[in-house]
Amino acid sequence: MRDRRGAVTRPVHEFGGATRQWGIAVETPVEIGLNGAPWTVMMATPNDLEDLAVGIALTERVVARDTIEAVSIQHFLEGIAVDLTVPAESIAPTLQRRRSLEGRVGCGLCGVEALAGLPQRPDESTPPRARIDVRSVRAAFDALAARQPLNRETHSVHAAAWCRPDGTIDLVREDVGRHNALDKVVGALARARRLDNDGFVVMTSRCSFELVYKAALTRAAALATISAPTSLALDWSIALGLPILSRGADGAIVEFPYEPPHAA
Repeated sequence: MRDRRGAVTRPVHEFGGATRQWGIAVETPVEIGLNGAPWTVMMATPNDLEDLAVGIALTERVVARDTIEAVSIQHFLEGIAVDLTVPAESIAPTLQRRRSLEGRVGCGLCGVEALAGLPQRPDESTPPRARIDVRSVRAAFDALAARQPLNRETHSVHAAAWCRPDGTIDLVREDVGRHNALDKVVGALARARRLDNDGFVVMTSRCSFELVYKAALTRAAALATISAPTSLALDWSIALGLPILSRGADGAIVEFPYEPPHAA
C-alpha cells in the first residue's frame, strides 16, 4: 500500500562516502469526487486532504460556499479518493470546468481542455480589503520556516499560510504543489467558517495567476510570496483588487502595483 504520510525515508549517498537517511516528500494521486462521482485527480501530498478537497471545490467555483455537508476519504493501492457530499442544487454546472484525470502538482491549468475552460473573473463584488503594514508581512515571512515541519524533513514542498493582520501565522499547509498548499489553506478556513476573517496569505513560491485567483476567494488583504509574480498574476491582481507583495534578494518587501496608474 502507498505511504499515507507526507514523507518517507530513503538512504542517500553524500559525496565523500557518507550514507544517511533522507526524507522524501510523498506525491500520490488524489481523486476528488462530488456526491460519489469522480471530478478530478490531483497529484498531491497526502496530508490535510479534507482541506484540499474542500478548497479546490471552492476555488474552482464548482460548489457554493457553506454547502459542503460531509467529507469522506478512502485509501486504495492506486491512491486516495476524497468525496464531498453536497446538495445537488449547490453544484453549478456552468462552473464545473472539465478536467482530465490528472492535475499535476506544478500547474493550476493541467487538465483544462481548452482556453474556454480558463477561470473567469468572479461575478461577486469584492469588498474593500484592509491595508497590511510591511512589518506584518516581514514578520510572517520570518516566522514561516519554523512552521514547515514537512519541508524541514524533505526540502521539497511548498507552504501556504494564513496570517492575521499583525503578521501572526494562524495556520500553515504544506504540499508538493504550490496551488495545492493554497487550496488546503482555503479549505481549512472554509471548514472553520473563517473565510471572511481579515488577514493575508504568505507563500513560499513564486506568484502565479492561479494563486491570485484562489487567494481572492478569501478576505485576504494581500498575497505575499517569496518570489516575484508573473505578468498574468499582476493582471489578475489588478482585476481582483488583491495586492501582491514579494521579498527581494536584499530582504526588502516590494509591493507590486495592483491598481491601474492614473493618466497624467
